Amino acid sequence: MTKAPVLFQLHAISALLLFAAWPFTRLVRMLTAPLGYLTRSYIVHRSRDARLGARSPRRGWDRVGS
Repeated sequence: MTKAPVLFQLHAISALLLFAAWPFTRLVRMLTAPLGYLTRSYIVHRSRDARLGARSPRRGWDRVGS
């Protein structure tokens, strides 16, 4: 390792630090076999109605539907 280029040494050290920190981060979720991810349904994205932005925001406890 002493004869390796400095850039490679930094790369190797950063990889070792990542592997050391891995169990304490959210990256450990990759090891939990996310099988449900393969079979889950698609997420439907809908655009906002243009008229909703024209209405003034409600404040407090306004009655709904009257």
